[in-house]
Amino acid sequence: MKEYIICWQFHDLYDIIKNKGENVDLKLVVPQKEDLWFKKEIKEDPNTMDYNAGYDLNFSGYNRENGIIRTDIKELEEVWSKKWIGNEPTNFYYYIKDGDTFIGEIYAKFDSSKNSHEIGIVIKGEHRGKGYATPAIKLLCEKLKENGVKNLYHKLPMSRKSAIKADINNGFVVIKENIDGMKKFGEIEKVVYLEKKQ
Repeated sequence: MKEYIICWQFHDLYDIIKNKGENVDLKLVVPQKEDLWFKKEIKEDPNTMDYNAGYDLNFSGYNRENGIIRTDIKELEEVWSKKWIGNEPTNFYYYIKDGDTFIGEIYAKFDSSKNSHEIGIVIKGEHRGKGYATPAIKLLCEKLKENGVKNLYHKLPMSRKSAIKADINNGFVVIKENIDGMKKFGEIEKVVYLEKKQ
């Protein structure tokens, strides 16, 4: 299992890390087959997937009311993992761990139309608001840079203020804001587009 480790001293991140004691010990871990239960758990947890609710998405397993996506573990093993695991430099995918605890997932996928990698991060609902996003994105950016990835972007709803702050803390710059996005519960959602050159 590959692990990339960084320790953050509390005094360096006092404004965003709460209730974490003196150190946050984050690792980005490439999931093994036996770890795919956590991907399924994330996708099927309403407290985690609430950000995904309300869209008119037409794919199997999606619940518009709470945002969850019912996921088959066999499909994760046979289809999803072939696209995401060990497919660098096109796609990068990691679990975020604090010590032995799974915290969330983070990824980057190549977008040929922009010649850039789009990043994404999902922190499990019970671990949100504890300051994990900023150091996790930093770790991802470092790993991408090691693999020659220079251009990154993140497009997300304006309402996700803490995620936008985590991007900016890692050197992302707002390029456009208040862009019309998808409909969420019948209303056009406003999104922000950020970029980072490294």
